[in-house]
Amino acid sequence: MKLTLPSSFQNILGIMNFKLGPEVLPKSPILLAVSIVAFAAAVFLFQASFYSLARAAASGIGSAVLMAAVAMLCARVSGYNERLIQTLTALAMGGAIVIFVRTALGFIIFISPSLEELPDNNVRQLTAFLLFPLYVWNIFVFAFLFRRSFRTETVISFAISIALVFAMYFSVPLVFKSL
Repeated sequence: MKLTLPSSFQNILGIMNFKLGPEVLPKSPILLAVSIVAFAAAVFLFQASFYSLARAAASGIGSAVLMAAVAMLCARVSGYNERLIQTLTALAMGGAIVIFVRTALGFIIFISPSLEELPDNNVRQLTAFLLFPLYVWNIFVFAFLFRRSFRTETVISFAISIALVFAMYFSVPLVFKSL
């Protein structure tokens, strides 16, 4: 018996493994809103393990706003404004999935009985080292979506993606240091 996923899940899976672009998603403002909220929630869950809840919530919202601003700027500069809703939906979905996976795996590593005798700081550093490939996957997903949606050069797509991922994970929480 062959297991077949619904077409919407196949489309998301196709985006995450670089076979499909955001054009397979519907141009739905509701789906866009749900995707952005899921992205902000994923960033909140990830940042809540490091910072206060207020700072994590502000980081989630700030990261979602930053991602939307970068996508809007790329759409405007490239002249592909008609692709913005689908691209932003795909960016938010892809980012949310990667961040949820990273958070879940980090939690599993953190509660691992074999690491319980290590100090929490060492376990966090080990987790960051072991799960670094997920940051790279996030960069590749974003670069693929920018390249496919806005027809940018590969180098420019990667530059935008690297800057965006580092800003979302590291710079945005620094902006809300006072919370």
